[in-house]
Amino acid sequence: MAALCVLLLHQRAVFGGHRYYGAGYLGVDFFLMLSGYLMASHQEPKLADGRLRPLRFMAARYRRLWPMMTAGALIGLPYLWHRTGGHWGAFTSQAAFELLLLPAIPLGAFLFPLNIPAWTIFFELAVNALHVTLLWRLRGWLAGAGLALLAVAVAWIGWRHGGLDMGALPRDFLRGAARILLAYGLGIALARRWRAHRPFPAPWWLALPLMPVLLPLAWWLGLSGPAFDIAFVLIGCPLMLAGGLRLHKWHGTAQWLGRIAFPLFALQMPILEGAHWLGGPWWLATILALLAGVAGAILPACWAKWRMRVPEM
Repeated sequence: MAALCVLLLHQRAVFGGHRYYGAGYLGVDFFLMLSGYLMASHQEPKLADGRLRPLRFMAARYRRLWPMMTAGALIGLPYLWHRTGGHWGAFTSQAAFELLLLPAIPLGAFLFPLNIPAWTIFFELAVNALHVTLLWRLRGWLAGAGLALLAVAVAWIGWRHGGLDMGALPRDFLRGAARILLAYGLGIALARRWRAHRPFPAPWWLALPLMPVLLPLAWWLGLSGPAFDIAFVLIGCPLMLAGGLRLHKWHGTAQWLGRIAFPLFALQMPILEGAHWLGGPWWLATILALLAGVAGAILPACWAKWRMRVPEM
């Protein structure tokens, strides 16, 4: 659901049109809250008993995210050439850095011009590294006070900025880092809380469509803005997470939809920009992005299954 909202946001950003999903960037906050929740739920116990080594984990995490982000970057290469005006030095430098999942040097309009949403993956890797080295040790009142101060700071920044749509531009680097850290930290706090106490009973049938229904409704009612963004992160995202935890039916379907979410997020923007540059219609670009997300889930699964069947030499 969140990845589709981000897709609709990017579709409007590239092709124009109504801002029904103009706040689709909030899908990023949900992604990072989910990441913090999963890390705290599954990796913190391994860190505590010594089964998980930070360097080994981060190497595996990088290997997990790099191929799909590289695929998105490669799709964006022709458009980057166009964006840099055919300047060979800027093109090769920016492409080389981004293919390593690092902000492009020299800095241009975006931190990651080959695949603009890659900034979120860069920040996710950064907070993952911070988590396995430091954050997992922070507990009790110290963790709570730090999260509360961060929430106040992000609320103030969002109010001054006009919302939480920040992080993709070089001038937004620090603001984006604070935004990401808040969502991720809330995910950690929820995992620790719900480990001791059951999550609040948010029904899955209400929580899962919350984002695609609430975002256009807020636009239609004129509620979009910093107050809505902050409320959605503090209330809406935890509701979605709690509802997802109660989704016990159609487990296989939900699992496959989850597998589609990351490639859909990783590949959509360069496909949309490339289609627009070539003069393609918005609906064809959107279909291609959706198909790329499905292919990005199916092909690695088929490859892994084939590898398991091939006998070792």
